[in-house]
Amino acid sequence: MNDPERNKQTARRFLEASGKHDAETFAALMCEDATYWTLGKPHLFDYCGEKARADICAYMATPSIFVGGVETSFGAITAEDNRVAVEAETRGTLPDGRVYTNQYHCLFEFRDGLILRVKEYLDSQAAAEFFSKG
Repeated sequence: MNDPERNKQTARRFLEASGKHDAETFAALMCEDATYWTLGKPHLFDYCGEKARADICAYMATPSIFVGGVETSFGAITAEDNRVAVEAETRGTLPDGRVYTNQYHCLFEFRDGLILRVKEYLDSQAAAEFFSKG
């Protein structure tokens, strides 16, 4: 059964768990065959491209590089059928004091109340430049 309001809450919880590298919550909100795709060219920035659930969950099980994780603020969240679109912005501080921010648009596809697919759109060029200066 599809519940757009519940799906919106799940998408928000998922992004908050991602920001804190809360691997347990992150994994619990996904279907076993879920995928996570990020806009960009993987040969220019490793984070980009499509990842299987096992790969993205393994990454979330590692400590965040940001002190205390990243804070996520939300803009519009829209749901229709089995999809949820989320506008968000993150802000995180590295141990060296540099602050990383980026804006995101994420499109979630749900199946049986769990996340089946995530498509993340961000300024991957800004992210690649920021992290190459470390």
